[in-house]
Formats: sequence, structure tokens, C-alpha cells
Amino acid sequence: MSSTTEKDSPAALVRSVFQTIFSGDFSPFDSHPGLAALKQHFPPMLVAFPDFHAELKQQIVDGDRVGTHWVFRGTHLGDFQGIPPTGKPVEFQNLSITRVVDGRIVNYNSEIGFLTVLRQIGALPLPSHRS
Repeated sequence: MSSTTEKDSPAALVRSVFQTIFSGDFSPFDSHPGLAALKQHFPPMLVAFPDFHAELKQQIVDGDRVGTHWVFRGTHLGDFQGIPPTGKPVEFQNLSITRVVDGRIVNYNSEIGFLTVLRQIGALPLPSHRS
């Protein structure tokens, strides 16, 4: 495995996709699989967390696969899944594996820490600690 920062690398493509999504413009990526669902779910996140931003923590490239670790932060200032704004800050992680073939994303799998978000805005109770 190796880390890379080359302009045309699979990692650079993955970073470019996320930067474009954060700008709210999905049109350059209409033909990529899985973005139809993302288009439905991501814009409401920008409404709920208008200061939403991502920090790229690490990317690892192994052949045609890119592993990415992101940390997302924002403030709950709009409706989120029917939960009114709380004004509370949130921070959660995303781990993803993206497969890139011929400069195109052909598969994307991701694990997002939404339970953490729900706990941070008070929508889910913190687990009780038993003695």
C-alpha cells in the first residue's frame, strides 16, 4: 500500500469528488454509480449543518482502491431528519473505500457515524453506565 498526492491519482479523484459535493454541485458526477442516492441525502445535510466541512485525515491507495478517513464538523442550525435545530456542534467520522477504474469511480462504500450525530444533538440518549 502507498500514499499518493499525484494530480491524476485515484486519491486525487476521490478528493475532487468530495470537494465538488461540498460545494453543492453534483452535475459533473451524474454518471457515477451511487451518486443518485447521495444527491438525495447530502443537500439536506447542508441545510441542517450549513457550516458543514470536512477534514481529510488520511488516504491510502492500494491498486484501484482508495481508503479515506474523513472527519466532518458542523453546527445543527436547520432541520435534520425531522429534528429541529439545536445549535449544537457535531463532529463525526467517515471511513470509505472507493474503487477507481480508468479515472472513474465505479464503486463506493462508506461507513458514516450518524449515531454520533444523533447523540451529539440530543436525539438519542447516551448509553447508561452500569456499575
